[in-house]
Parts: sequence; C-alpha cells; structure tokens
Amino acid sequence: MFNFDEARVRQEHQNGVDIIPKTEKIIDQVCEEGYSNIFYIGIGGTVLYANQMMHIAKQLGSRLPIYIENAADFNLVGNPLFDSRSIVVIESISGDTKEVVESVEKVRAAGARVIGYVEKEGTPLYELCDHLVTTVGGGYYFWYTVTLRFMKNAGQFDKYDQFFKEIVHMPDNIVQVYKDADEDAKAYAEKYCDEPITYLVGSGNLEDWAVCYGMCIMEEMQWMRTRPISAANFFHGTLEVIERDIPVILIKGEDMTRPQMERVEKFVNKVSAKVIVFDTKKFRLDGISDEFRGILAPIVMRSAFQRINVHLEHYRRHPLAIRRYYKRLDY
Repeated sequence: MFNFDEARVRQEHQNGVDIIPKTEKIIDQVCEEGYSNIFYIGIGGTVLYANQMMHIAKQLGSRLPIYIENAADFNLVGNPLFDSRSIVVIESISGDTKEVVESVEKVRAAGARVIGYVEKEGTPLYELCDHLVTTVGGGYYFWYTVTLRFMKNAGQFDKYDQFFKEIVHMPDNIVQVYKDADEDAKAYAEKYCDEPITYLVGSGNLEDWAVCYGMCIMEEMQWMRTRPISAANFFHGTLEVIERDIPVILIKGEDMTRPQMERVEKFVNKVSAKVIVFDTKKFRLDGISDEFRGILAPIVMRSAFQRINVHLEHYRRHPLAIRRYYKRLDY
C-alpha cells in the first residue's frame, strides 16, 4: 500500500494504550485532592479534539462541570468560572504553541493545576505541566482516558472498565482501518484534489473532525479552500449554495446524531453530483462492542482520513510539511 508504515501506525496506537494506566492514576489523584471544575484548553486542532470529547461526555449523560476554552480567547477574556481549584487539561504535539503556553502560564499563576499530554520533550509545555503524560501518537487515548475516568470517578460511566478492556484491540483495528479506507481515499483524492472549494459535513462527535480536517489538513497543509459545517446547521444557510459541481464530503459516525447526517445525505444527493461519503459503519472493529463504536468514531475516522492525507499529497504534488506562513512569519 502506497506510503504506509504499518509497524509505525500500530506502535503509535499501542503507545496510546500504554499511557492509559498512568493517565488513570493522575485523574484518580486529582479527584482525591478535589477540584471545582475542569477546563479543556486548546487552539486549532487541540481544541477541536477536546470538543469531540465533550460530545461524547454529553451523550453519555455527563453532569461534570467541564468547559471548553479556545486558548486565544481565554488569554484575553478569561472565564468567570475559572478559579484556583480548577483543573486544566491540554494537549500539544509540538509543546510550544504560543497561545497555549500563555494560557498555561496564566492558570498556573492563579494556582490551578495542569494535566498535559505533550509529545516533545524539553519544550515549554512539557516543563509547565503539573501532571505530564508523554508518548508519540497517543493523543486520542489520553483524551478518552481523562474524560471517561473523571466520569467514572463521579459515578457517571458504569461501563468504564468494559470500555477500556476492549480499547486494547484498537491498535490492530486501526491498522485495518487504514487498509480498508485506502481505496476510497485514493479515489477521492485523484478525482477531487483540485476542486476550487470543498464542503465537509459532520455531526455529533465528528462535526469538530470536519472542521479540524478542513482547517488543519486541507487548508494548512494542502492550501485547499474548504467550508466545514455541522449537519445540525447545514439546513440554515449552507444548503442554498450547494450546486451540481460542488463536492460535499459527508463524515458519518454512529452516535445519536446520525439521523442529522442521513438528512443531509438525502438532500445533497438530489443537488450535487460530487457527494463523497466516509462512514465509520463501514469499518470492522474486532473486540469492540456495538455500544462503544459510536464513542470510538473520532479515532476511527481520523485514521481513515490519514489515507486521504497521503493521496492528496501525491496527486497535488504538495508535501504536507510545506507551509507558506504558519510558523514561518512573525504574526
């Protein structure tokens, strides 16, 4: 399979599984010490990953005081619910995202504790976290463990032990997702890589993935113009600009909001001749109960879209690492 390192993919997801026990211990300690509320703070992709967890927690019935903050907004506006007993959770691959660094410095100065997943050793965020989890490729596993462990300790997720008993099967499953997604990913990239604009639609715990992929990969890494939109909002504006030659990527998951995506799918197929569907239901997940498939849709869909990355890079002849402005200019 073109540009596919199976051993690396499996190892990164195994790294994620391996950090679960340490992350659990951190959350248990924080819960024993007590806290007032929980803030997930990020920017760009990291705040969008956190939002996916919020959708999951909400659909599982969480009543925990969890708040999402964009770091840039938090730095200027703050939040009246934040206090010295707040717990802040962050994720960073680079470890030096300046808006998040500023936020962490701000919350630590106020006496709040920071739990962080940071991949790059020796970076500012690596050094600033009170509780640090580090590996390569384990971000989703960190977020799942943090969110669901807080819920378990609050008596709000009684299937926690079963879920994490099954999640150990995900490294092998994800390798297979990469393989099973490849043909559709290649077909999409080959046919639609040079479209002037692409619409991406997601719902529930995948609506933020639609934004993340459009913004962080297609725009930042491929310089493609996109318009991500949630299925919930699609019929309140966006439907009027969908035409025959406008591509629409439908990102379908398996949570409570799937009927929203089915409604959008029915409409766009009447109007557009360029409808592309990626559906987590297509992928086999051995060892995973049906009741947990919807929860795991974000990690499944991200994995499927990694194959789109590879093929867009090839057909556009545009390496993913090239940037014009991002971290190349002073802004």
